[in-house]
Amino acid sequence: MRSISVLVISMLLAGIAAAQNNQPRLNVPTLSPITEITQEAALTEVKLVYSRPSAKGRTIFGGLVPFGEIWRTGANASTKLTFKEDVKVAGNPLPAGTYALYTIPGEHEWTMIIHKNLGLRSLAGDVYKQADDVFRFTAKPASTGKFVETFTIQFANLKSDAVDVVLSWENTMVGFTIEFDVASQVDKQIAELLKDEAAANPFSYFLAAEYYFHNDLDQEQAVEWITKGLEKSPKNPRFGLLHAKILHKQGKTAEALKVIAEANAWARESNNANYTEQTQLFWDSIK
Repeated sequence: MRSISVLVISMLLAGIAAAQNNQPRLNVPTLSPITEITQEAALTEVKLVYSRPSAKGRTIFGGLVPFGEIWRTGANASTKLTFKEDVKVAGNPLPAGTYALYTIPGEHEWTMIIHKNLGLRSLAGDVYKQADDVFRFTAKPASTGKFVETFTIQFANLKSDAVDVVLSWENTMVGFTIEFDVASQVDKQIAELLKDEAAANPFSYFLAAEYYFHNDLDQEQAVEWITKGLEKSPKNPRFGLLHAKILHKQGKTAEALKVIAEANAWARESNNANYTEQTQLFWDSIK
């Protein structure tokens, strides 16, 4: 009899719980909304997931977020960075994967922490284990120049082989650099794509020359590649413009003027208004 009573009570409680779960619930704005950003960088991408609390009139650093204490760097859960390939963070090698970003804010210096445990929502008590840190490094805070109401992490200063991560809140900003091993990856591609000159795509020669030009690598090699590109794609004004830019970078202004004049003529001949304008502008800038 007792067993039946317990069963009946359990069923009633389950029914009440189910009814409550099916009842409409008030939908209100999230206090610290989650943001997910995927940034193309180098030859890969970096993903950032974090929650964004707002100041709401509170003193943040040295107040809500004490100096000298570990902070989950956001709200609700740990901030996470995902890398699809091995990178360097502030000069420290880091294998591909997902990591938590914790910080210890300071008035004059922050400690930034790359951490392996992704499951921590709160750092209260002794749940955080320093043994799970991948590494730590320091960063110097600076003034934002204007008040930042909502905690913001963004990717900035994008380069072909690096990107900065910048944290901003209240009047403080602090950041660090992620570096990618692009040069070796590009050189491997170039070696593979251009090993058979007869079969090589002329645009591969153009892109190889352009990469070396913009990244201050071997400019003589860049000239060789763009010349071969022009052999495969004659009278190409885009290729001619790059050729002239490389020559000018080498200090060969007379040669650059001759090449850009040819490229301008090719653009006019093919009624290519875009490269007619671009070649003319470059011509005017160096003559």
